[in-house]
Amino acid sequence: MGIFLQRIGFILLLFIGVSSAISYGSFWALRQGSFYKPSFLERHIQTSAFDYIILGSSTGLTTLNTQVIDSVSGRHGLNLSMDDTSLSSQYLMLQHFIASGKQTPVCILAASILDYDVIDHVLSGNDYRFLPYVSRPYVYDYYNSFSGRPAGLAANSLWFPMLGVGYYNAELFYPSLVSLVQPQKRNRFDAYGNYSYPITTQVSELIVSRRPKTLQFKNPYFKKIQDLCAKYDMTLMVYIPPHKTLAVMTGTTLFPVINHSDILKDTRYFYDDFHVNRLGRQAVSLVFARVLDTF
Repeated sequence: MGIFLQRIGFILLLFIGVSSAISYGSFWALRQGSFYKPSFLERHIQTSAFDYIILGSSTGLTTLNTQVIDSVSGRHGLNLSMDDTSLSSQYLMLQHFIASGKQTPVCILAASILDYDVIDHVLSGNDYRFLPYVSRPYVYDYYNSFSGRPAGLAANSLWFPMLGVGYYNAELFYPSLVSLVQPQKRNRFDAYGNYSYPITTQVSELIVSRRPKTLQFKNPYFKKIQDLCAKYDMTLMVYIPPHKTLAVMTGTTLFPVINHSDILKDTRYFYDDFHVNRLGRQAVSLVFARVLDTF
């Protein structure tokens, strides 16, 4: 019986050791590549200073094209938006930007419209992309601030990396192999951090009405982003992206707001209710560049 238990213990220790080695290797490989935005920022982006950065969810990722904006305004920007993220994720990305030794005087927040008034928070779907940096206090503290199984596994990956890699195996292990072979490969964004949705319809219909929506900016992470920007002398600008069915109002604010929620009047510019397509991105980015020059 004792020999049996010893063998079981040996196999268990061997399994943990091999799993830990593979998981540490996966984190290391992801940090060396550019597959996800956090490592892209650190490994691919050599410039340390930008005229502006864009933080946001899929709306920021697919609405504002920094190449178009820069060609019109003469500025140099970077899009750090990630799909399937919330204001908490954007706060983490801003921390990561600062920790990476980068600087900017202007932070443009292009979050999902409905997220500004969310109070109850859960870990966002793509927050696992920061797991290779879980040893950094601001990343660990972020995961540890949430409840639920995914957040617990992410936080405990600091000591047992196989927990995060095992849970998000398709999203972490396989991309780590890609990063080893193709360190410059990126996951659905270009060399400037931009991405566009395709044109799925040629139907052109005039948008005659939109439901009014007033934002109150109650999300606690919005205040955290404000405070972090103030600490590092960044001007925080809120960008309200186009929406097919909502006309957004913000009232009087103490921060600049560029409200483009109802700027597009034709359905052919939209991929869905919340996102523009390639045509919409081009049109909006040109207008945004001219508005940005007035600030």
